[in-house]
Amino acid sequence: MTLEVELKLAINSGQQVPTEAALLACWQPLLAQPVTKHAEKQLFNAYFETADQWFRLHDCGLRTRLKSGQYEQTIKLAGQQQGAAHIRPEYNQPCQSVMPVLADFPSEIWPQGTDVAQLQQDLQELFRTDFVRQAYILQLHDGSKVEAVLDIGTVVGGGADAPICELELELQQGSVDALFTLARAMVASLPVSLGFQSKAERGYRLAQQQPLTWLTPAVDAELKVWLRALSQNLLLQHQSSDESAPALSLLWQQFRTTLPSRQVPAALCQRAMQLDIAISGEFQLWLLDFSAWMLEE
Repeated sequence: MTLEVELKLAINSGQQVPTEAALLACWQPLLAQPVTKHAEKQLFNAYFETADQWFRLHDCGLRTRLKSGQYEQTIKLAGQQQGAAHIRPEYNQPCQSVMPVLADFPSEIWPQGTDVAQLQQDLQELFRTDFVRQAYILQLHDGSKVEAVLDIGTVVGGGADAPICELELELQQGSVDALFTLARAMVASLPVSLGFQSKAERGYRLAQQQPLTWLTPAVDAELKVWLRALSQNLLLQHQSSDESAPALSLLWQQFRTTLPSRQVPAALCQRAMQLDIAISGEFQLWLLDFSAWMLEE
């Protein structure tokens, strides 16, 4: 079992994919040694579910992946999303074909009373995510090691498809702070925003024809609920028109006035009060700092 700690960065709609030269220039001040570049790989991924959405209901994800002629099955268990950070336990096993074999995963991962054999029989492919991945290994000055990957491709499900165009930063060794430092540099200099959706969530929504909708949390909702709503609504505003801008500003005003009562550090509160959420770059940097604080709590 590994604990995956990663930050997702979506390449902004209508913007060109950052060139390798732009990525290297952004990373260079933070590097302790030259970047290690892996060979580009084509990844074919099939995601599985049951008719009653057993995996979705248990906040799990099940997929198989074909890379370099070998199949691998992965199950990601219920984790947490703290603002921009995604943290989930995952188990990886080799498999013989595109169909996963659930009995090959450790028995202790299943909730008590789970009929694994029946679950196996009920599996059906729900959607696919196929993309080209370019991976880089970054050794940072503080000794941390981060894998940065650029994924370009398509998610296909429910008779529809949508593009995949994103960067992911996964901590392989060292400090989570280093992961956030790297992400801040990229948000500040590249056409990227923090990604709040995993490929699996996008696939589920596509397969089940459930597009993103405007979210209005209760005033006392958890911080992670508010941050998801603000990020999602900001994306929806960018995808449509400026008509939703007043509603988004009102929602942001409502949220930030609750921050002092949530024991949020004064510096973060003060920055929020001075910040216009419509200026998405500044909001992304604030969200990164806020997410880093949430992980420390």
